[in-house]
Amino acid sequence: MFVDTSLLHWGANQSHRAGGHAEVAADHLSHGPLLSGMFGEFAAAESFHDAVGAARAHYVKTLRAQQETLTAVGTNAHLAATGFTHMEERNAAKLQAVQYNSLRSLQRGP
Repeated sequence: MFVDTSLLHWGANQSHRAGGHAEVAADHLSHGPLLSGMFGEFAAAESFHDAVGAARAHYVKTLRAQQETLTAVGTNAHLAATGFTHMEERNAAKLQAVQYNSLRSLQRGP
């Protein structure tokens, strides 16, 4: 099996970057003013204000969840790439040891 660990790290970095964008978007959306009466001082305007506020809260919550997910995916991709690298290094060392021992056995003869 071939694993391109540099590509895994690159993807992890992109996932972290996207998570950062989601976090910035949530921060911007949650800090914008939503003043009472900004749509007028009548019942329909107040209902619209409430609907906009609820939608904003929903999107902030969604963006925060996306940020957490993207960051977790990025972290897991980095961990997987590191794990594959370490596994490859261990396997290469074991293979060298087997080759060395086999060569020594051949040199000594039966």
